Amino acid sequence: MSRLHQRIIALKLMGIVKPGLALSGFLLIALGVQAQPVRYHEAPLRQVLEEVAERTGYAVLYRDALVEGRTISLQTTSAKLIEALADALAEQGLKLEIDPNRRQLLVTEARRRIVTLSGEVRDARSGAPLPYATVAWHADAALQGTMADAEGRFRAMLTVPERQDTLRLRVSYVGYVPQTVTVGIREKAIVVRLVPEEKALPAVVVIGSASRLDGVDTSWQRLIRPERFAPFGEPGATRALQALPAVGLTIGLTNGLNVRGSQTDGFQLLLDGMPIYHPTHLFGLFDAFNADALEAVGFYYDVAPVVYAAPPGGTLAFATRAGSRDRLHATAGLSNVAGRLLLEGPLPGQQGSWLVAGRHALIGWLDWPGNAKLLAYGLDVARPTSPLPSQAVDLEARLLERGPVAGAFYDLHGSLLLDEARWRLRLSGYAGADEAQQQAYRLMPDWSLAGPLSSTPRWQPVATRQSWANRALSLQASYWLSSSLRLHTTLGMAAYQSTYAKDDFLYTLSGGSLQKFFRRLAPFAYRNALHEGRWEQAVDLGQQAGIWTLGAALQVVSLSYTESSALRLKPFVVKQHVLNIDGFGQYEGTPHPWVKLLSGVRLHTFATGAQLRLSPRVHLTLHPYGFWSVGVALSRNYQFLHRLAFRNTNSTGVWLLTESKQPPTAVDNLSLGMQLRPGKTRFSLDAYARYLKHLWQHEVEVPVYLVTRDRETAMPWLTDVEAQAHGLEVLLLQPLGPLEATLGYSLARIQMRHPAILNGAWYPAPWDRRHQLRAYLDVPLWSGGALALAWFAASGAPNTESFTDPAQPKRLGPYYRLDLTLFSRHAAGPATLEVRLGVFNLFDRANPWYREPMLVLTGPRLPRRFDFVPVDVYDLGRQASIDFTLRF
Repeated sequence: MSRLHQRIIALKLMGIVKPGLALSGFLLIALGVQAQPVRYHEAPLRQVLEEVAERTGYAVLYRDALVEGRTISLQTTSAKLIEALADALAEQGLKLEIDPNRRQLLVTEARRRIVTLSGEVRDARSGAPLPYATVAWHADAALQGTMADAEGRFRAMLTVPERQDTLRLRVSYVGYVPQTVTVGIREKAIVVRLVPEEKALPAVVVIGSASRLDGVDTSWQRLIRPERFAPFGEPGATRALQALPAVGLTIGLTNGLNVRGSQTDGFQLLLDGMPIYHPTHLFGLFDAFNADALEAVGFYYDVAPVVYAAPPGGTLAFATRAGSRDRLHATAGLSNVAGRLLLEGPLPGQQGSWLVAGRHALIGWLDWPGNAKLLAYGLDVARPTSPLPSQAVDLEARLLERGPVAGAFYDLHGSLLLDEARWRLRLSGYAGADEAQQQAYRLMPDWSLAGPLSSTPRWQPVATRQSWANRALSLQASYWLSSSLRLHTTLGMAAYQSTYAKDDFLYTLSGGSLQKFFRRLAPFAYRNALHEGRWEQAVDLGQQAGIWTLGAALQVVSLSYTESSALRLKPFVVKQHVLNIDGFGQYEGTPHPWVKLLSGVRLHTFATGAQLRLSPRVHLTLHPYGFWSVGVALSRNYQFLHRLAFRNTNSTGVWLLTESKQPPTAVDNLSLGMQLRPGKTRFSLDAYARYLKHLWQHEVEVPVYLVTRDRETAMPWLTDVEAQAHGLEVLLLQPLGPLEATLGYSLARIQMRHPAILNGAWYPAPWDRRHQLRAYLDVPLWSGGALALAWFAASGAPNTESFTDPAQPKRLGPYYRLDLTLFSRHAAGPATLEVRLGVFNLFDRANPWYREPMLVLTGPRLPRRFDFVPVDVYDLGRQASIDFTLRF
């Protein structure tokens, strides 16, 4: 007997319903019951089926294994409950069979078929494609999805019930309002248009965890927010990547990143497929790109797709914005270091768009507090240090008098897009440069005289100068032969040149059978030039469960390097030319609902020495779309182009090619990972091991300098350094009401060795910090306003002075820093004004960066003697910044 009948009988017995009114009362109550709303949100399916049985009087039959672990959401009325249940079950690949005679409901697994889903994601206002947009849907009681490519187009193979004709897609892109649309299964050209939020900085797509969930969950993308990391006035994605525990904390000034133990030259940066050899302005303070001109950033630090050569440290791939298609737009900005302007608009006929953007330094004439110190700090002139011993004369006041300082930089972006139904053509270009110099007077002994450093001192003019320039041009063409076959071509060229000169460069010299070490200050200079041409052809073939990619790449590189050093009697000069031809193939897909696979291989042929190398890559993820996922990644990568960095000078860096008698740098990578996604919480745990061979280091950078080498005949760098890195990484993303907290921790060990250094024993890499912790708190203040706090902590770096002085501590002191960014957005008629205030190292803590000897005067009375005393060089102190951006 149903609940409705029981209710009528009870009312009759109570005398409330008279026999004459029984029929009318029955109809009124029935109508009320039928109109009663029924709502379920992510409720256990077993519970819903039991309550449906109670509501309808039908017996519900099912297999436990079929409903175990499933949840369901629906909203309907009692009258349409069975129909709504059938639709909701169909979305999960289940079928509801209704037997009215027996009053039974039977839940079974529906017959299924494989369909192809393809389309593109665009900006609703400008019509520009949105690269790496997320497209997700529910299937088999789990969230599944895919990611659009660099052209904003997506393609996926999925299994649906035989009678299902529609699918609900949730399309999202960082900086845009997510949209849920219902599409037909058989639609051939799905176009989803997203409305932008009042935000124009690029999204960062992070693909690195062994248990990756790319294409569905944008939590990790929202973690990397360039606007949150702008403590020097200009936002940038490179510094923002330190939110990930896989990336070493940005300590000091750097022109690269240490990713999972790799050297900075193992970090590759691409702009529209072309390499950018100097990715930062002003010694690493911020990116060499105008963030307003960028659309998306892909960061691969574990197993990268085979279309990337993938050096040991990872690949950061930028994409230039395509420009607006609806009307002319402009963005103007002014910060404490630079002014910038961007213009964009449609081409005639609405078949494409254009964009130009420029930025120029203001640091040369804007007397913002700290600007001059930043320049001097970057050029390694009078950097703040720990206190000198009591017997030493103050270094900065007595031995060095700073003179004029000057610095400037600029960058230019341009983009032209032509777009038709079956093809797309994009032409983009970039130009950027830096120049800085510092003059000073230094009190030094006469190094040309024999004897101890007690000779008569004299004041000498010294200067430090550096400059670099980078140019890149890229032409990318895509053509769709069919809905499942696409051709993609990239043609491009890049040019880079850098110069560096320092009159008082610090050398550690060695000689004699006792291997005695001594120091001196002397000039050091170099000049580096590189030219590259690149052609790449790829074809994507979509099949039932995934996509095959096949292609080839041709790279022509020529470079020159000239170095003048106190270690050599005459300048060292080298010129190199190389032809590199690669072939690659890859499969990426979901061969089973519980398995996501990326498997590929890249074949390198390096014509300098007719070298042939094979770079296999495998990335397997189990249960990629559920509450949990686990994965494993294996790869071997090679590096044929090397950047020699100088820690104490922070110079522009030197790029050199592997020679015919030298094997390339090789890295073997193994990583294991897991992710948990309970509600809005995200938890990730990764472990990795990396083994690197044939690393390059300049002879002035190794911890103990060789005494057995003939410096006049040997090259000024080592090429057979080994390294190994092991680490554990934890990342937690936790909403706290309106707040959002993020915690990242890494436990790592990075060691190096060379046969002629420390008798071949392992020693810690200069960037080896065992413990690194970062914590972020985003606090919304008002509509359009937010406060971001970033706290960093790390254990001490290795003390390289301990290699030659056993009395020195093995490691320096710990590192702590708090950064603050206040962001506010205001509507001003047709324009939007954004204001950003930032403070780097809010509490002005003196954080040790590295330890090196400093030239001082010692002794209690005249005549004093020159000597070198080890001191800690500190990271940057408190720096305030401001930035205004007007978009209209």
